[in-house]
Amino acid sequence: MKLKIYDDVELNEELEELAEKGIHKGETGVVFDIIADKCCVLFLNSQNYGDYAYVKVKSKYLDYCDFHYGKSIEDFEKFKQTRDLTKDSFKPQKFIEFDLVELIAEKEKYAKYGVHKGMQGVIMEAKCIDSCYYVIFTDESTAEDIADISVHEDDLVLVKR
Repeated sequence: MKLKIYDDVELNEELEELAEKGIHKGETGVVFDIIADKCCVLFLNSQNYGDYAYVKVKSKYLDYCDFHYGKSIEDFEKFKQTRDLTKDSFKPQKFIEFDLVELIAEKEKYAKYGVHKGMQGVIMEAKCIDSCYYVIFTDESTAEDIADISVHEDDLVLVKR
């Protein structure tokens, strides 16, 4: 099947040059342009919602899919105009599920839930949203959960994997 602009696609083969950018077989995206036998694809990071990469891929490595990302042509046109289309790699995951982390920033958005700098928590999901991780903080003395909140990766440091 010949691909068209704004078709949903899936990478059908592990390609070394894309794997180095964090894009692996099975990643999905949207065709933004077609130049000869290559498609310019906006790949959406399945591990970090909001992250993306824009790369050229030979069409033979792409399978048509019918995901319907819920975006209109206008949404994609706006994306093209307002986002960095030179961004060609996914942001690496800083943490993984069940990592023990420590909060290294004192911020009101965490304090209002009783979470303060120096407290430790556990990453509870393998994926993140805009580099924010779902973390559960537990009182060490009572083993009671204090809060389960979204924390930006820059406000955390790994304690134990």
